[in-house]
Amino acid sequence: MRAMNRRELLAGFLPAVCAGADRDDWTRWSDRKVLEILTDSPWARRRRVRLEWFRRDPEPPRAEEMPGATGPNMRRPGGSNPIGGIGVPRTSLPLEADLIIRWSSALPVRQARALYVQRSQGGAGRTLGELLEDEPEHATLEIHGLPAQIAHKGAGSVELAAMQGIRLRLPRGKVVAPVKTRADITGLTLDLYAYFERSALGPAGGEIEVVADLQIARFRERFRTSQMLYGGRFEI
Repeated sequence: MRAMNRRELLAGFLPAVCAGADRDDWTRWSDRKVLEILTDSPWARRRRVRLEWFRRDPEPPRAEEMPGATGPNMRRPGGSNPIGGIGVPRTSLPLEADLIIRWSSALPVRQARALYVQRSQGGAGRTLGELLEDEPEHATLEIHGLPAQIAHKGAGSVELAAMQGIRLRLPRGKVVAPVKTRADITGLTLDLYAYFERSALGPAGGEIEVVADLQIARFRERFRTSQMLYGGRFEI
């Protein structure tokens, strides 16, 4: 077998060292790096969305278009009701929400979350090994920061809206729907999780576009698969 020269040895050795460093050194990440991975990284995006507290139902017909519907005792039909009549003044409902859309199943995100939780507890809670969960079965998209008021009919109604309204658009026109969804409410915030089959999201190149229509909020977000590499592996 031909002996490898020094340049060839370095060419093969250095990428392996760099790939391993990403994984081995994660316990020493700074607080800034932890927050960066959780909020502004190849796996996480911030987005401000406008909230629509009215159902997008067809506009009712105008009174003048309805035979016999005009006259001094007839009232013109009003607009659609707020999404749910949730029993609070309309002016108290938020008009916008600052969301974080992230792939919480990706290894660097799980590592950053474990560090964040441990440091917020002052090291008195579980160890990093205990906090770092095993790789989830599904690729998990987390939408953090929705107002809890949207679940006034129960978390199940939000989960159903997510099942119907969240899709991934992949290269070559492929569209992927979630296999299940989950809504968690903590105080005034609702976190929404959509689970996708990993086999459908291989590193085929290009982008993964998240298209979401939750009735109350709509947005699109793109993730470049070429940037979602960690330790030499596509992570999602």
